[in-house]
Amino acid sequence: MRSLSQQFKTVTPALLIAWLITLLSLLIAISASTYKDISLDSFTKDPTAIMNAPFYFGFFSNFGIVIWSASLIICLFTAYRVSSNLALKNDYFFLVVSALVTFLMTMDDLYQLHEIVFPYYFNIPENAVYLTYMNIYLLYFIRFRKVLLQSDFIILALAFFCLGVSTIIDFLPLPIPKDTFLEDAFKLVGAVTWFVYFFRTGNEVLDKAG
Repeated sequence: MRSLSQQFKTVTPALLIAWLITLLSLLIAISASTYKDISLDSFTKDPTAIMNAPFYFGFFSNFGIVIWSASLIICLFTAYRVSSNLALKNDYFFLVVSALVTFLMTMDDLYQLHEIVFPYYFNIPENAVYLTYMNIYLLYFIRFRKVLLQSDFIILALAFFCLGVSTIIDFLPLPIPKDTFLEDAFKLVGAVTWFVYFFRTGNEVLDKAG
């Protein structure tokens, strides 16, 4: 059993970093509340509590965020575990960049970046945001094509297919009445498939690391 002094020595740096990030986030919220005259509760309370809405509002949207977050953690954790293994350098960079891409998709789904934040707060057209995302994905595929081809890439392809269908339903006029449920259903299936891919890939990388 490790002594308390040993534990404090090893856990203090990690805790300080985690607490600092959390504190900075809270300070940003306090500043925004002060300068923009926004209720501080708007940043801290659950949306359903603010709107006095039933608990199941946005159930599958919230579940999708959990799935995206799980994929992000898998990428970061696996990258951390193999960071010192020079033989897995390509896998390490692949996982780090995959974590960044997953983080972008998580934030976009959580805060509606392409639909609301960029168009209305930064005057960036939604089409330009879509084009930027597509370029990011294209560069991602080109840069890590060798790593992808050595993995179960069919799973990732299916994930992008589902996410693409969701985007088409959202973006293009269809000959049927717009169905938000259909759009969100494809997005959820895409997020779950994305998770399956990185769960399997992360496990394979850890197996290679021994």
